[in-house]
Formats: sequence, C-alpha cells, structure tokens
Amino acid sequence: MNLRESWKTKRILHAILPIAATLLLLNAPSSTMAKAQAASVEPHTKDAVIAADDGWDKAEGTGDANFIDALLLPNYRSISSDGSIHDKAAIIASARKNAGSAKRAGYEEQWRAAHPVLVSVEIAADTAILTFALDKPGSSKPIMSCDIFVYQDGHWRAIYSQHSEAEK
Repeated sequence: MNLRESWKTKRILHAILPIAATLLLLNAPSSTMAKAQAASVEPHTKDAVIAADDGWDKAEGTGDANFIDALLLPNYRSISSDGSIHDKAAIIASARKNAGSAKRAGYEEQWRAAHPVLVSVEIAADTAILTFALDKPGSSKPIMSCDIFVYQDGHWRAIYSQHSEAEK
C-alpha cells in the first residue's frame, strides 16, 4: 500500500466511523432508554385504573383522539343509558368533533363540580371494574357508569362501558 492509498483509506475510515458509532448508539439500549421504557409501563393498581379513566375523560373533552385510540381495545363497546351501542370508531369520531372545543371541556368541568361522584375500582387478575356513583347524602348511590379495563402490555385498556341514568 502506497502513501496515497493509505491516505485514502484513512479518509474513508474517518467518514465511516462517525456514522457507524451513531448507528451503534441508536440501536444499543442505553440505561436512559431502558429507564424511559420502564417508566412508560403503568402500575397494576387501582390508582392507575383511575388515572387511565381520568385521562380518557380529559381526552374526550379536548378531542385527543390519539389518546382514546391507544386506550380503547379494538373490540371496545359502550352501552348508553338509552340502550344505544357505540364502538371504538364512534367514540373516536365523537372526540374528534370536540377537538378545540372549549365549550365541551368547560361543560365536563361544570358537570363534575355539580355532581360529585364516588369512584370504586375492583381488580381481579388483569381485569378492573371501575364504577362511578353519585355522592348524594342519603341516596342509594346508583351507578352512573361502569368501565371495564384489561391490563395488557403494561397498560390499562378499556374494553367495555355500561352507563345508566343515576336519577332513575
């Protein structure tokens, strides 16, 4: 190898080495990346179920269809108090209509302030049943909503909801 070929080889190596090092760093699981992935797993707790449901409420109020899409399982169903059935696509479409609607977000906050609720969560294995009941002194606390979540891939996902009118 002559001096000119040696210089060419060094030049190529100087060009390739930074690229190779970058690719290795991007593909190697660093402790920071591992920590971020571990932090994204939700705990298998009642509080985590409540947090998922609260996030769902906020997402519907703000029109965050991406959050709802990630939260609801593909075969999700909701039965309204009038008996109508809504699937995942209908819930997402409804949320998209609310995108940017301060009126909807304000309505949700006003309703919750005027109607305090008691929340209950029961977990059996990887299934959680979350119920809301009106918090009225002396009432039988009828269930207004029942959401069923399944713990899957480190996250609580909704699979079914049943709603009733608490006044009846």
